[in-house]
Amino acid sequence: MSMEQITGNEDRGDRVRVTEGDLVIRTYEPRDRERVFELHTEGLRDTYSALPVLDPVWDEDLRNVEAVYLGEGSHFWVVEEEGQVIGMVAVRRMDGDTAELRRMRVAGSRRRQGLGQRLLELAEEFCRREGYRGIGLNTTDRQAAARRMYEKNGYVMEAAMPISPLTLFFYRKELE
Repeated sequence: MSMEQITGNEDRGDRVRVTEGDLVIRTYEPRDRERVFELHTEGLRDTYSALPVLDPVWDEDLRNVEAVYLGEGSHFWVVEEEGQVIGMVAVRRMDGDTAELRRMRVAGSRRRQGLGQRLLELAEEFCRREGYRGIGLNTTDRQAAARRMYEKNGYVMEAAMPISPLTLFFYRKELE
């Protein structure tokens, strides 16, 4: 793995370009907007096969990535392979002590190959640098592999909320 700084907030260290073999993990750029939304939609449809229509209210953050995720204490990364975005993850500042892990997605053809783990580690590294003491996230009963990965990495389920036709799980991890 090699790391190189790219232009931007280099003093905060959040615009790091990470290369691992043929993969590049980098900060979101406006040119990624369409593919990020496609990847999000793919993940939703894989999780909720009966999903009739996307609700714009739940996806507003992905239409405004720069405003929501590229400010102080927040960030959005994409994973590229041969110029194609195949993964993504975001961190959003909740308050001075807590960040929220958001929009973790990996293309169907690349799941269960360690990309989600790598993105999770990158997000946690960022949160530690930002001084957060904890990370929260939510996932559903239909994302068993994601729940196993979070639990393996020290996330503890704090609550479950049935929202027909699924159950939403809220997790938290205390950072060292």
